[in-house]
Amino acid sequence: MRVVFTHLIGTKKGETERFDGSAISIGRAPNNTLHFNDQKRVSAHHARITRKGNTFELSDLGSTNGTMINGRRVAAAIINQDDLIEFGAGGPLVRFGIEPDGSSSPLDGSPAVAPPTEKGVESSANKPDGNHAAPARTGNAMLVVALAAAMVVGGFGGVLLSGRLRVAEPAAMSFAEVAERNSGAVVLIRTQFELVDETGEVTLRDARSGSGFIISSTGLVVTNRHLVREWEYAETPAGASGRTTSIEVIMPGEKIERAVPAKVYRLSENAETDVAILKIEPLPSIATVYGFEPDLSRINQGDEVAVIGYPLGIELIHTTRDELIDNSLCAGIVSRVGQNDIQLSLRVYHGNSGGPVLNRKGEVIGILTATLANAQDLAVSTPIAKALDLIRGDPGYRQDQDQ
Repeated sequence: MRVVFTHLIGTKKGETERFDGSAISIGRAPNNTLHFNDQKRVSAHHARITRKGNTFELSDLGSTNGTMINGRRVAAAIINQDDLIEFGAGGPLVRFGIEPDGSSSPLDGSPAVAPPTEKGVESSANKPDGNHAAPARTGNAMLVVALAAAMVVGGFGGVLLSGRLRVAEPAAMSFAEVAERNSGAVVLIRTQFELVDETGEVTLRDARSGSGFIISSTGLVVTNRHLVREWEYAETPAGASGRTTSIEVIMPGEKIERAVPAKVYRLSENAETDVAILKIEPLPSIATVYGFEPDLSRINQGDEVAVIGYPLGIELIHTTRDELIDNSLCAGIVSRVGQNDIQLSLRVYHGNSGGPVLNRKGEVIGILTATLANAQDLAVSTPIAKALDLIRGDPGYRQDQDQ
């Protein structure tokens, strides 16, 4: 068995590294197995992965910036196939995998199982007594029938007790696949604004940064209203008014200096809805998000979700001194589905606001809108339908949806 790391962001993005052995050290120092020599968020000796029987355990080695598994910081935890591991907040993000070696025996030391013979007929060579094969299969068949019956009865009872019927979903993507299909469309947004008093004199100049995502090849970008109209969501002096002086969008993998100008295209009718649509000039090869799920009846409590964005915004970029910006992914679950919001159980930060909330099919279900001050692991998102309603009928958007 080999451990496989697929790099999702950073200078090694797209690369795959494979390692054998019972222990894998990770860090910035050159003597590590998995070596990040140019990542300032990674400590010299950051973490270790140890094989224990048929499982793998990740241990943080007291790193400065922490180790996250699927968006949650851990000291030690078992890792599984397709888990996302982030070394330092805003640092390298890898997908963990286990690759079987055809010549090796199972991890637990038990003898390898012989492959099936032609036409799927089980070979009798591995059976202690061929006469016992049929009763064993009969017993297994009865067990399957019993389990199936229990599942039918339990499922029927669940339908009776629940006001919502789950819609059968196709095979879910891994979070790594969700990231691969959407991260290229998630942008960093930087806005500048002024407050003016009743005489027209400027009393404050300030800036904000957050996330957004491109939804059409014509350059439509979804984000939060509060990112472009900050003064509507803060206490301002009596008689003061605000105005946005500039909006810039920075594509993932670009330098901050290569920001492109944007303008407000549509706004929600009121501040409570907190949705804005920006417009940038179409680029030669512009990425858009994979798809949408606007139907709240298809979103269920307990569904796994991912948020892609820029935690801490420009502030994190300045801290890490990265030349190119890259977004981050954190994972969690839907904790409540309301009429006007989707509550999430996951940890995000300012700067993530405006980023897409994605289901395991890679579809946007919401726009990350707010965190709760007294509950760090709870966040609120606005259903994506609120944004789609603003641009319904837009020629560029309709063209993309028909493709």
